[in-house]
Amino acid sequence: MEMMSIPVITILCYLIGEFFKVVILRKKKRYKYIPTIVGGIGGMLGLIIYYVSPDLLFNVTSPFLAVAIGIMSGLASTGGNELIKQIIKKREKEDAS
Repeated sequence: MEMMSIPVITILCYLIGEFFKVVILRKKKRYKYIPTIVGGIGGMLGLIIYYVSPDLLFNVTSPFLAVAIGIMSGLASTGGNELIKQIIKKREKEDAS
């Protein structure tokens, strides 16, 4: 069960980031706030998981580490989004050729 908490935080943050992009932050100028939003949400999720069951975050010993793990997991969702965008862009270029 220990290995599931980090990917779950990352996936939840990715989905929340996509939700913000589609529903709330409709203008592309505001997309720059998404990493901050998902990082903050990841930190909150890390803290919630720490207080519910610290064993899920690799036996973290302090809430500060739980928040740090959550923030990094949230920011990793932004990297995952960029990876997906680059793959789609590459396929579009190959199809156009």
